[in-house]
Amino acid sequence: MNARTVRSVALHTTLCTLLMSGAGLTMAAPEPAASDEGDRPALLSVSTLTSTTTAAVAAMAEAASAPVSAAVSAVSAVTTAIAEPVQRIRSAAASTTARVTGQPHQTGAASYYSDKFHGRKTASGETFDNGELTMAHRTLPLGTLVKVTNLANNTSVVVRVNDRGPYSGGRVADLSRAAAEKLKMIQRGIVDVALHIVPPGAADKDGSPKRGSN
Repeated sequence: MNARTVRSVALHTTLCTLLMSGAGLTMAAPEPAASDEGDRPALLSVSTLTSTTTAAVAAMAEAASAPVSAAVSAVSAVTTAIAEPVQRIRSAAASTTARVTGQPHQTGAASYYSDKFHGRKTASGETFDNGELTMAHRTLPLGTLVKVTNLANNTSVVVRVNDRGPYSGGRVADLSRAAAEKLKMIQRGIVDVALHIVPPGAADKDGSPKRGSN
């Protein structure tokens, strides 16, 4: 076996290991997929991972004929590329589990946007409006409806994810001022909250939760 073949096999093994271990995958056969709405995020995330894997294979093929230093760079690039899709898969899985068990998707500290962000572009492409019921989250899909509960006073509000963040202070969400007012957190600024995903079937056409839904 020549040096190029050895390098190709080693790179193939490394990439496969990175892809599977990073996504939490094993060689065991997958469980049959259910047909309810809760499986949609997982299906979409697997599609994303498939496209990422295709890119990884292309990088592997190119790196196999390149010097070792280039091969190492290719592995590093692929590892970085799969980080976000893997995180989205884990977030989708956690959301699905939370819907089934009734447990919060996430708990932690939440803050709200200052007025200086009013009118700026969000990650979704929308113009941020501090008067609408919206929220920033690091990984939940844009457009997701989330019930946010202030754990200090048990008040709740349903918001729509339309931006990314927060990225500092260990917070799990940034809320619009309108949402913060609903939660009675203006004075405190930062409060502990619980985030519950609102299933698509529990929302009306305008995006608001149906009466009687939790």
